Amino acid sequence: MNTLATLLAQENQGSPLGILILIVPFGLLIWLMVVPQRKQKARQQELISSLSVGDEVMTTGGIVGQITHIEDGVVHLEVDHDVVIRVAKGSIARSMAEPDPDSAPSRSRGGLLGGLMGGGASGDDADAVDVRSERSSKSGTGVGAARSSSAKGSTKAASRKK
Repeated sequence: MNTLATLLAQENQGSPLGILILIVPFGLLIWLMVVPQRKQKARQQELISSLSVGDEVMTTGGIVGQITHIEDGVVHLEVDHDVVIRVAKGSIARSMAEPDPDSAPSRSRGGLLGGLMGGGASGDDADAVDVRSERSSKSGTGVGAARSSSAKGSTKAASRKK
C-alpha cells in the first residue's frame, strides 16, 4: 500500500494536471460567489442613483414610504400622514414601482437536476389538490373540535366531583 502511494506521488510530480485539478474548482467557486454579488451591488447603486422625490420605496427593514426630500446620504420618507422619518440612502432596498423579486413565480424545477429527474414543483396550479374538506371545517369535526369537546367534558366531570 505504501509503495503504491509513493509510485503515484512520483508519477504526478511533474504533471501540471494535478495542480489544475485543485485550482480550477477553487477558481470556479470564487467566481460563482463574486459575480452575483457584483451584479446585486450594481443594481443597488443604480436604484440609489435613480431615486427622486415622490418615489414610493421600501427600506431594508420593511418600512414603506414616499420620498419627500433627498439630502447627501439621507432620504426623508413620509410613512403616514405628517409622519416623516430620515433613513440612509443605503437602506433603501427597492422601489415599490418595480415588482417584488421574491413574489415572482419561480421557474425552479427542484434544483440543478430536478427537471431531468422529475423532482421539484410542476409550476401548474391546475395539478394542485386541496386535501381539506369543506365539511370538516364547517361542522367542527376537526382536531380542534375534538379537543375542545373533550376539554368541556373534563371540566364538567371535575365540577361534579366537588
